[in-house]
Amino acid sequence: MSDSPTFRPIRRPVILGVVGLMMFVSACGGGDDVARLTNEPIPLEDLQNDDAIGSDVDIDFTTFDGSTSNFAAYAGTPLVVNFFSRTCAPCVTEMPEFEAVFQAFDGAVAFVGISTDARFDDAELIVEQTGVTYDLGWDPNADVFERFGGFAMPTTVFVDAEGVVRETWSGVLTATELTAKIEDLA
Repeated sequence: MSDSPTFRPIRRPVILGVVGLMMFVSACGGGDDVARLTNEPIPLEDLQNDDAIGSDVDIDFTTFDGSTSNFAAYAGTPLVVNFFSRTCAPCVTEMPEFEAVFQAFDGAVAFVGISTDARFDDAELIVEQTGVTYDLGWDPNADVFERFGGFAMPTTVFVDAEGVVRETWSGVLTATELTAKIEDLA
């Protein structure tokens, strides 16, 4: 018997796995042209998409009952369009506040909630859970969301009585903030 250590040959799959992992890790490494994560805050104005500002709202959407409507039908009344999804916790948080503001304006401002959920059942569930009663639409492919310049959830679009987009806001709004933005439309 020998006191020398016993060596086992390293198997080819192990070597290939290690080499593959090293290649993957090095590919994920940064060069000078790669965006880096930082702890620096992003200015709020950089989070807003102004592409839709000044455009009209002659855009069709599918309502919850399956018919087609158009945002231009709301002309003559300021309009708030709120995009939401069941998987968006901030959306769920703000929807009851939107309902309260909708009720407070008592028809002086129109509201349309647009679900971007892929499944209609999910869209219906969030509406039931939050109790919203304003007009509702479904945009499973996010086509309408993109037309309004949405890029994050929740997104709220503010349209004046002439049917022109005045602001697109991405992020949560409290009832107080929402009310102030609606009052700015006048």
